[in-house]
Amino acid sequence: MTEASVADVLERGVGPVLQTTALGRAIVAAIEEENDDVFVEDAGAYFRVFVPDVCRVSRAAIEEQLGRAVHLPGDLEVILSSFAGKTKMSEAGAVWWLAHIEEPEIPTAKIEKGE
Repeated sequence: MTEASVADVLERGVGPVLQTTALGRAIVAAIEEENDDVFVEDAGAYFRVFVPDVCRVSRAAIEEQLGRAVHLPGDLEVILSSFAGKTKMSEAGAVWWLAHIEEPEIPTAKIEKGE
């Protein structure tokens, strides 16, 4: 974590709840790579991901972590048990955000932290 405290991330956190599968682990790793202040709760059967305000993940980053092609949004929807915030998905990636924030763009390519 960088500047945000765990309590702050949990209070303003958005993101997916993913089944504990190889794809789920790859998505978590991609989210950690592309976002700041990521908090992941490993509950055994699922991962609950929290990122303050906006959580983005690109298909490119997921594929890099997994080592194979991924078909979004379908592959994500299969292991997405729940999520916090609003969400939008496309073949290029996914984004989750707080309701009072302007709708962010879905990443179309791998993103660097802080973008």
